[in-house]
Amino acid sequence: MTPIEVALVLLLVHAALGAFDTFYNHEWRERLPHRPEAHTELALHSTRSWFFAATFLGLAWLEWRGAWAWAALALIGGEYLVTIADSVVEDRTRRLSAIERANHMLLALNTGLYGAFVAWQALLWSALPTALVPTRHPVLSELLSACSIAVVIWAVRDARASHREAREAERLAVAR
Repeated sequence: MTPIEVALVLLLVHAALGAFDTFYNHEWRERLPHRPEAHTELALHSTRSWFFAATFLGLAWLEWRGAWAWAALALIGGEYLVTIADSVVEDRTRRLSAIERANHMLLALNTGLYGAFVAWQALLWSALPTALVPTRHPVLSELLSACSIAVVIWAVRDARASHREAREAERLAVAR
């Protein structure tokens, strides 16, 4: 397998871990979209989802050659920064369960792995003339496209919930 193929498999693992985190921890246990104090966390989740949608599609269907290789790494770096901010916000607003904390550790380990393989591939791509070249990785490209669609849907949902819960938080603050 090439470095990018390994990275794509790891991104699918990441999507599965992220879906578990979203549905089990955020939706079922914590009910984040219905908690005014979670509006900032939801906004960060939405932002991170947009990074993942671009990463899933971009790496599944394009070779990021030359200077574009650094843009591919910048996408991953942007997601890292949002995740760090999310971790800080979570620690300030709620106590994470052991299951959520363990899942976040697995996500962090996996992020390091796929990031390393994308960086390896980016080094190979950076030696080529600058261009975004269409490509396809059978099965992986299609699965990551499906993940991207799901992530976009959730990004919009989290953004809407964030705005709604921010208004509710303001209403509650005025009522005090």
